[in-house]
Amino acid sequence: MKLRWKYFLVLIAASLVPLLTVTWISQNASRRLGKTISGRAQNTLSYTVKQEMVRATRSYAAFSLLGGQTTELALRVLAAKAELALALPPPSPTRIYYAADFDDPLSAPEDMSPSKNHPIRTEGGVETYKSISPNHPNFLLAPATMKASVTSDIAKFTRLSSSLRSINQHYGEGLIWIYASLENGVHISYPGHGGYPTGYDPRKRPWYEMAKQSKTITWLPIVDATTGRLILTVSMPFYRPDGSFAGVAAMDIKITHALMENETTSRWSQRMSSFIVGAETDPGSKKRKIWVISSQEESPPGSKTEGGIYSQSPEIVELFRRIKNNKSGYLDMPYNGVDSLWAYAAMIANQYFVIVVPKSVIMTLPEEVGQMFVGYAKDQTTITGVAVVLALFFVGIVAFFTSRLSTGHILTIIDAWKRLAKGDFSVRLKSRMKDERDQLIQAFNEIVPKIEEHMRMSNALGLAQEVQQSLLPQSDPSFPGFDIAGASIYCDETGGDYYDFIETNRGGQAGLTVVVGDVSGHGISSALLMATARALIMLRSSMPGEAAGIINDVNRYLSLDTAQTGNFMTFFYCELTERETEVRWVRAGHDPALIYDPATDAFEELKGRGLALGLDDAFEYDAFHRRIEPGQVIMIGTDGIWEMHNKAGEMFGKEALMQIIRNNQTVSARQIVDTVTEALERFRGDEAPEDDITMVVIKVDR
Repeated sequence: MKLRWKYFLVLIAASLVPLLTVTWISQNASRRLGKTISGRAQNTLSYTVKQEMVRATRSYAAFSLLGGQTTELALRVLAAKAELALALPPPSPTRIYYAADFDDPLSAPEDMSPSKNHPIRTEGGVETYKSISPNHPNFLLAPATMKASVTSDIAKFTRLSSSLRSINQHYGEGLIWIYASLENGVHISYPGHGGYPTGYDPRKRPWYEMAKQSKTITWLPIVDATTGRLILTVSMPFYRPDGSFAGVAAMDIKITHALMENETTSRWSQRMSSFIVGAETDPGSKKRKIWVISSQEESPPGSKTEGGIYSQSPEIVELFRRIKNNKSGYLDMPYNGVDSLWAYAAMIANQYFVIVVPKSVIMTLPEEVGQMFVGYAKDQTTITGVAVVLALFFVGIVAFFTSRLSTGHILTIIDAWKRLAKGDFSVRLKSRMKDERDQLIQAFNEIVPKIEEHMRMSNALGLAQEVQQSLLPQSDPSFPGFDIAGASIYCDETGGDYYDFIETNRGGQAGLTVVVGDVSGHGISSALLMATARALIMLRSSMPGEAAGIINDVNRYLSLDTAQTGNFMTFFYCELTERETEVRWVRAGHDPALIYDPATDAFEELKGRGLALGLDDAFEYDAFHRRIEPGQVIMIGTDGIWEMHNKAGEMFGKEALMQIIRNNQTVSARQIVDTVTEALERFRGDEAPEDDITMVVIKVDR
């Protein structure tokens, strides 16, 4: 064999070993790197999609929350109008239409006509429209109600006609019925209609019983008695001038209106499903019953009887367990046998907005990106094999540069993620690939500003929390004859609860004003309204004037800021003096304060008429007073105390609060506050607080 052939064979042999080694290393590295980057990219994009879905759900919940607050505001106005009507003498006689009149063409109002806003669901599935009167409400007397005994209340309730029409006009098509029922059996509803079932008694309806028992605003899905449609009813009690229970005011809202069906389906997919999930507490067992309503008015998975809204399915139970632990989030679990993603966010009154989308709809891009990297790794293996066949002599150089070219941009992306993890938000990637990999680079460049904005928002919320905490009293006051202590615990970074101690001197007599407030909602807007109210009350309290006049002035100025926002603030204003043996107070829509007398072992409430601040700038408030005795304990608190729930769905309740006060009557006010706080923490357990908690304890020591 000639030498040249030997050299040839030697060169071939010398080249083949490193070539095969390099080829094997390159191929394995490409496969491993492709799988690693594929997994990371897929996980990152999947997380981004899920978070975007959660953010969208939060947005829908926020809009629904605003709508719910608007609804509650309208309902509070109706309840206030009903209380005012009962306090006034009967007006001049006017034409009154009863429900039976609407069922008879000869006696029905002339403006009766079918309304597309009031469809009727019949047994055969045929949809018709209910005839209503846009100009006249209807009256109804419950069974066994003697008309002669309620003639005065019927006449008084005719004053509500204009208010009912005004609320209905301003609310829009989402409102079906608006009505009020008295405990004596008188019922008024707008727009006027008939078609009530035989023996219909509003006092036995769930919305009436729940509002009466809870003594607060209640949201409840029910089946409308006259149309047979599933609706969302919000109700609240109202009272007669003497403080006794009078009846319940309520509004019926369309399910599709509450769920914003058109908006959600247009953004995500026609295969998307939206629910409102909530719970109500059984007054007897104090157990929660989970209810679910959908925009199609169909029974969600696992729903039972009672209108097809109550559910005990594993899916719904698991979802509600997660909801109770988080204000918002997502959950992977099947829906109707299809792998789906559930996103949820808190709304109002222990209600949550839920969006369910099949994974096949929203996970397409992450899967495509993952498959792109896997396919790219396979392409590199083929390229390396072709290079071996074409050029043995240059195989090492070709393999080296091929490896550099194939992995360089991927390593650049990994380096960018590492810089981002260290807090470098200025990092950006340039798009040079001219293929699908540009989508990954574009997604990275789009997500960096969003992460930066989120960090800025978190820092801003932390600063807002520090500022708000500085506005609260830093220590308990020292005032002769009284032992006073207070505390406020927020459920979010910022809240709307507020308390303060303001020293006064009117007519040479030293005094101390104790105030407790609760702004509607949570977050920065509520904190700002709280700060504004604090400034107004401190400024006005430093000026001469009686308690009622002070609150009138604060309400007038505060209404200028809340007129276009729909926000409001409940308030309890309490004045103590150094020499007098009585307490004076003004109640502005706040829960009554409790006063405990050890001598009689009895509790009373410091009640009084008063609308929440910021609702009506012309409202005139009244001041009340009563004698106080040594040893008595006054507790002023927000509803976050007695409405707190534990894992079992039980509510803490006012009875438990009163028992704590009774058992600790001999200790200091600070010890009572600390004991209540510890009891709430034990009761709540691992549950996240649902509302702010604020309390002030006043012990009479003189």
